[in-house]
Amino acid sequence: MSAAVVKLPTAAPRKVKNCTHVPSRWAAIKLREGQAVKFEKRPPSIREAEQVAEAISPMTPERWLLLAMLHAMPADQFERLAAFGAHGHPAIRGLMKLAKGNAGLNLDVMNALERLGK
Repeated sequence: MSAAVVKLPTAAPRKVKNCTHVPSRWAAIKLREGQAVKFEKRPPSIREAEQVAEAISPMTPERWLLLAMLHAMPADQFERLAAFGAHGHPAIRGLMKLAKGNAGLNLDVMNALERLGK
């Protein structure tokens, strides 16, 4: 059972042009072209992961082992240890953040380490 397609009387005769955002788009394009340096747009999670990756690189086997031990550590022991490492070396803070971070942070840090080549 197929019926013929009928144009509704309330349908618009043509597509309506929406030109309200054209000037702002052109202004943004000119602003980007006028900059001397191109900036890569990265979300805050990627920027945080790159900071952690720079702090913990190069990842030596000892650091991988420490990361595994921190990851397996019970929460109460980790909290006591975190109190000592909170104001420590950036590599220690980065490893502690990576050990108890979420899966997204771990993936972003691993990708950042690959980009660093370390």
